[in-house]
Amino acid sequence: MENLVLRPADTRAKVGDTVEWINDDMVAHTATARSGDFDVIVPSKRTASFVLLKVGTVEYYSRFHPIMKGRLRIKP
Repeated sequence: MENLVLRPADTRAKVGDTVEWINDDMVAHTATARSGDFDVIVPSKRTASFVLLKVGTVEYYSRFHPIMKGRLRIKP
């Protein structure tokens, strides 16, 4: 998370993996799954993480800055 952009915006992972978001911006963001699977607040200049629990493609965004969008492709 930097300059209101998620990088990489499209990520592949496996069930059980821990996803870590690093916020290099001066403002807080969230990683909020459109499916409701997770809603993680990532404070300014901090990190936050979440363990992936199920297979599928998850679209997510920042509730505070909806232009920030990402996708997780989760395999078994």
